[in-house]
Amino acid sequence: MNWYSFLAFLIGWAVGYVIFYLRFQHKDTVNQLRSHLKEASKEVHDLQGELDEYTAQNIILKEEVTKLLAKNDDLTDIVTELSKYYVHIKKAAEKSTELNNFLQEPNEEIREKIDNFAPKERHDDSIKKFF
Repeated sequence: MNWYSFLAFLIGWAVGYVIFYLRFQHKDTVNQLRSHLKEASKEVHDLQGELDEYTAQNIILKEEVTKLLAKNDDLTDIVTELSKYYVHIKKAAEKSTELNNFLQEPNEEIREKIDNFAPKERHDDSIKKFF
């Protein structure tokens, strides 16, 4: 039995050495992979923080865009009303220009009608004239 114990001890020690040797044979590669895993984990954590920040900014921007679109609709209505007023003002300006041109040219028919109803001027010095 002693012999079996000693043989079991040697086989256990050999298996342990083989496991130790196989495990630490690529020790540098394992350490490098672990460092890459830590860096990747840190990058994922940082990116998650940026994602949360961008999500919050996106919510705020969507709210602001909604407000600006509502204001844009209001301004569109105002511009529409102002366009209507502009058309009316333009027509009024054309009419006033036409009237001004009409009033600049003396009409003899009207002058004759006015002379018929207006009192004739006396060439008297008793009537004081302003000019």
